[in-house]
Amino acid sequence: MTILISVLAVLVSLGSLTIAYASSRRSHMPVLQFMWESGQGGSGEPKWWLVNVGTGPATNIVVAQAVRTGLKRGLNSEVWFNPVLVPSIPASEKLALTWLGGTMGLDCGLGASYTDVDRYFYTTKCGDDVSMFFTGLHLPRWPLLKLHGSKAVKTWWGVEDLSGPQWSSVSAIHFTRRWWLPSRFGLSRRLGGWADPVLSYRPSE
Repeated sequence: MTILISVLAVLVSLGSLTIAYASSRRSHMPVLQFMWESGQGGSGEPKWWLVNVGTGPATNIVVAQAVRTGLKRGLNSEVWFNPVLVPSIPASEKLALTWLGGTMGLDCGLGASYTDVDRYFYTTKCGDDVSMFFTGLHLPRWPLLKLHGSKAVKTWWGVEDLSGPQWSSVSAIHFTRRWWLPSRFGLSRRLGGWADPVLSYRPSE
């Protein structure tokens, strides 16, 4: 009987720790959502916005495009391209995606990968005016720094529009997925560290 009580006490303690940890994560979890502003009513040119509707700042944000997205976990058959690194977005704030222009992106999928203050990954995919939020990295893991002498991801202030050729086009075949990582986390759960699959990145020719 004493052993049973001890086991129950340990289980209750573990349950309490799990709930406390989950609550702490949610207290600073960013959730980004794509928003289209038509420009009607004298509000200026139509444009895409990235809005943080979560409870914490979104950092290390990379916005990319796809010909089409299935709004599902993982990369599947999606081909992502034109990755752009944008500034952090605090909770309840938004950022104009000016390089997409007034019409660019309307007929294709949009995606954003980002991290919270603990460097855990999150992903938002948008297609047909529907945004889906996922825990983990479900977009390509483009290196933010130079790889083989060139940058895979452009910075937002260096991209005026998308009238030129695409860059850094990649799909699921350009990554080696870690067999031990649960599929709900996609390619990675956290930025940096020994579990980061960035070294397996192979840009398409």
